[in-house]
Amino acid sequence: MESLTAKLCAFARAWHSSQPDHTVFNDFLALDFMGREEYDKVSNFILKRFSQESENSVEYFNRKYFLPIVLSRSRFAEDRVKLLAQSGPIQYVICGAGVDTFSFRNKNPNVEVFELDLLPTQSYKKKRIRELQWNVSKNVHFVAVDFSKDRIVDKLVENGFDRKKPTVVSILGVSYYLPLSVFAETIRQFSEIAATGISIIFDYLQKEAFSTSVLQLKKIVADCGETMAEGYRDREVFEVLERNGFKVDEFLGESALQQRYFLTGDLKAFDSVRLIAAVR
Repeated sequence: MESLTAKLCAFARAWHSSQPDHTVFNDFLALDFMGREEYDKVSNFILKRFSQESENSVEYFNRKYFLPIVLSRSRFAEDRVKLLAQSGPIQYVICGAGVDTFSFRNKNPNVEVFELDLLPTQSYKKKRIRELQWNVSKNVHFVAVDFSKDRIVDKLVENGFDRKKPTVVSILGVSYYLPLSVFAETIRQFSEIAATGISIIFDYLQKEAFSTSVLQLKKIVADCGETMAEGYRDREVFEVLERNGFKVDEFLGESALQQRYFLTGDLKAFDSVRLIAAVR
């Protein structure tokens, strides 16, 4: 079963899709995938566990802690996929795909999708897809992976991955729970996919970030039974990328995220979060 924080992220996307303002990202299938019963359960969980004395609302929780991170990184990744797919066929590898709905929202036949996740999470997702009677495109592959044990490249190739095709890899929402050494090994494995023609997209939290918002986010995650890692320094991340043959193509910090995604509306970029696209 997917983690509780994954459910909170899915809930945030579903909640946002029901609002009139979709200027950042509209996951119009998120609510259908969750189902009303699960949606209401998560909503009640938020109200019971994370209510504020002065701001006792799901809207406050979403806007303050989850939407700024979830919406911007999803938009960032999918915009890049759409741009590259304009030039011809590409592969899109989604690490920790969870309940991501891109495979069903995507209408571009140039994009072949590989969803990577733990077997229990994928089993849950496949069961939900059957319940909804959604059709799985031939361009979509579910790849069960134990990230701590399996060689990612081998698992992908076993499921039809083509090393010669241009590829985008999204590793979103993963680094928050990994020490730098483990995340660096993940980057190293993806550097083996192809000599050139690969883009990786990921987000991370700055090390030694102690703002009220960051501390509260860590507490929320802890209350969900999970532990956030200490984060990374920008310099450390750049060194990992360079060591594995990647060059930073886009780097968005709080100011850049605010300018790109949150100039209108009530959302503000979450401080200390970084988004990177790197190419090899």
